[in-house]
Amino acid sequence: MFTQFGNQDYVFGFSDAGALAIAAAIGLKPQTLSISGEPEFTAEAENSEGLIETTVVGPDKFTFTMAGYIVDRALFDAATNFTYDNKFFVLKGRKVDIANKDYQKGEVSCTSNSLITS
Repeated sequence: MFTQFGNQDYVFGFSDAGALAIAAAIGLKPQTLSISGEPEFTAEAENSEGLIETTVVGPDKFTFTMAGYIVDRALFDAATNFTYDNKFFVLKGRKVDIANKDYQKGEVSCTSNSLITS
């Protein structure tokens, strides 16, 4: 429980219910979540002088990175994919941080391509 002072338009803490459900399914207590999008591909056509005359930008590919405390190592090690915000994400990497005076932390990196739906 917390009390917020000042401008009430700001959202404090991790409150995304969908992301919390994914974190529970992969064994993390989330601390940070980052979702970014960029085109799956780009192509350019140049004229005879080497100047770009046209550009094509493909559909967005999304990258999902979540980091937090590991609460279930077996789930964390076994996670392979999930759906978030109607996008199918494939787990591409996981990282574990172990420190002498802290709990174990984990991070997963996932991608979602436009035509991969399962």
